[in-house]
Amino acid sequence: MRKSARAQTVQLFAETQTAPAIGGLVLSLSLNEFTLPPEVVLFEPAPEDIHRGGTLAPQGKTGNRLIFLNVPLLDFEQKALDKLHEALKNEKALAPGGTMPGYVRLHALRLLQQAKWKVEKAINTIATHLEMRVQKMPVREDAVLNDLQTAIMYWHGRDRSCRPILVWRMEKVYALGLDADRATRMILFILEYAVRYLLVPGRVENWVLLVDLTGCGLSMAASSTFRSITRNVTKLLEEVYCGRNFTTKIFHMPSLLRAIVNSLIPEDKKSKVEFVADADIPSTMRKMCEPHQLEVQYGGTAPNVKPGEVYPFRFFPHCRGPHSGGKPPLPSLHKVTDRLFHEGVSLDSHDKDLWSYSLQQQPLTSRTSKAMAGVEDSLEATTTLEGWLKKLGGPEADAYREALGEQEPAPAEDAVPVSSASATQSPVPALPDDFFNQDGVKAAVEDEDVNKGLFISEKNPAPLMEGESAAVCCVCTA
Repeated sequence: MRKSARAQTVQLFAETQTAPAIGGLVLSLSLNEFTLPPEVVLFEPAPEDIHRGGTLAPQGKTGNRLIFLNVPLLDFEQKALDKLHEALKNEKALAPGGTMPGYVRLHALRLLQQAKWKVEKAINTIATHLEMRVQKMPVREDAVLNDLQTAIMYWHGRDRSCRPILVWRMEKVYALGLDADRATRMILFILEYAVRYLLVPGRVENWVLLVDLTGCGLSMAASSTFRSITRNVTKLLEEVYCGRNFTTKIFHMPSLLRAIVNSLIPEDKKSKVEFVADADIPSTMRKMCEPHQLEVQYGGTAPNVKPGEVYPFRFFPHCRGPHSGGKPPLPSLHKVTDRLFHEGVSLDSHDKDLWSYSLQQQPLTSRTSKAMAGVEDSLEATTTLEGWLKKLGGPEADAYREALGEQEPAPAEDAVPVSSASATQSPVPALPDDFFNQDGVKAAVEDEDVNKGLFISEKNPAPLMEGESAAVCCVCTA
């Protein structure tokens, strides 16, 4: 059984040096019932989900790692970490006692990769992390709630590799006239929300960013407040939350701006950014996502998010396809998970005494279990919901198990593998408008005229299953 980590958030940030690597939000509203479904916590990433393109980057080249936690590291990555540890011995302000501060330990490899393995640049990024995240935590939900509801930026659904989708409607930053500090605090809340509640170490560590430029024009660039906000967002995405963005899709780009923006994107980031023509938005997004995970305005079937209806953020079952996620759709596991679960473990050999025991408590993928054979004993993979609940343990796991009642698990031979390699685009018919009103889910799937055997229900069971001149551009290239 895991040791519980449910300390008060305010206490966690009382001392800078001991502040945690993730967390820092004080919530009062309940999370969406499909925030963290079993199909996400049991997702088995394919090679292309672990390293961009599915292959390792040559030593000395810019890294292409996407999954950093609960996985063995490469030799050159460990050597880079060793150099960072050594350099921090002389950084008394950032690292009292000469040791890496806890708030950045799990992110160190991400920082190094973002810094292209330059230790001095990585240390500067640690300073940014301290200034823009740690020293601004905790953030209370009720302090940013009204701003969250403006629909400037929000989470909505997941792609077929379970990555949450972040929507940024940039024109609203300018139109609503938020000051820079207020907007930055809201966006910090949104990004921290993902690493604390939506991502799963070793399995799902990235998000998809949709940048909607509807209504944007050259006049926005003249606003000093707008430039300040976009500059702060750039630093949050590129430095504090670096290595998290899988891809950026830019919609409704004004033709006058496209050449300028494209010229500002660093060459090594261009493969992650796609300018999508208006007519191509539906086909582009449906290659990545089930239609019911997307708003109508982005090629999906979910109602467009309106101001005032943004938060709690919307998530839906079956992100991997109509036959993923349980029968009927299994509810979120966010009440079972704690901060330590979402932190995961960085297998930095310098800190092995810190993670050797913790790794035993992590629900590992089959790939990690095999890779660690002979290095650490008894590291069995966690591939079933029952095994996952047993690994986490505690009263919350018992309560979840009890809530499932007498529902029988799907036979192993009928199960669809929970891995990206097996994901296929599945056509999903248009859904009734109230399907995405969470109160209407159960009614919709039980209505035979609506369901027609295509949605999961008890009657129709299915198996379980990232300088100012670059600010506007570079926020899309984190």
